[in-house]
Amino acid sequence: MVKEPETRKANEHLAATGLAVEYFPAFFQGRHDFHTHEFIEMLFVIKGTFRHVIADQTYDETTGGLTILNYNQFHTLKTPNGPVELMNLYWNPKKHPMPQLPEPLATRLNELIPAHPMLGHRLNRTRHLQFAKPEKTAHLLRLLHSEQQEQGQGSAAAIDALFRLFLIELCRAAPTLPEESWKKFNPRMETIRLYLEEHHTEPIQLEELCAISNLRKANLCRQFKRHTGLSTGDYLKQRRLAAALQKLRTTDGKILAICHDCGFSDIAHFNRTFRTSFGQTPTQYRRNF
Repeated sequence: MVKEPETRKANEHLAATGLAVEYFPAFFQGRHDFHTHEFIEMLFVIKGTFRHVIADQTYDETTGGLTILNYNQFHTLKTPNGPVELMNLYWNPKKHPMPQLPEPLATRLNELIPAHPMLGHRLNRTRHLQFAKPEKTAHLLRLLHSEQQEQGQGSAAAIDALFRLFLIELCRAAPTLPEESWKKFNPRMETIRLYLEEHHTEPIQLEELCAISNLRKANLCRQFKRHTGLSTGDYLKQRRLAAALQKLRTTDGKILAICHDCGFSDIAHFNRTFRTSFGQTPTQYRRNF
């Protein structure tokens, strides 16, 4: 089932603006309640511990920890050690567009949160962060919640500014290196994935990846799909599309230049791939933002 925020005010604000904060001073759940959302959910633990179950993963999130659940992740949580002080942030980028951040934070944000549901894969469906100064993050979320609840003069502008500050803190807390669990899962495939990330603007042949991994084509393709949920070609296409989305939102460069800057060989292929993935042309996407 799709679980909506239980607080009426948060539910209304999410529907109207695409962004809402929900505060649980003492959240308690003794049994699993599996559900999913069509928006992004972030759960920040102010105090306590909860146990999260997401597909084939189970982990405990503790004080100062934040979980990012990207689009349509089937999950549940329990509080085996008693009530938890929790703040949830719900975000629908279709209604509340991703704000512009300076580099390298903009790139890091796109790694944490896909700019579109079609850019999801096995490794970015959930992310876990630990804040060095959780009180700062809690303060920003409380201010967001207060502006949402009170709706005074200038609240919309205050919410936009506070949300951008929150995302900056999010990116600062994000590791610049791959999560340790990814490297343990298959270090050779993680090397290939990082190579695709770093060279996505360049022409890349499968033979090149075989030489790097010292694997035959069939074995490489099988292992990479098990690691990421995508073929090498689809992963590279997603990475290039993610870069194109970011440039369309944050620059006024010509579509043709963006096409080539993001690694696409010709404008017709770029337009066709973009429309197939997102249901609109690059020009329409830019106009919407």
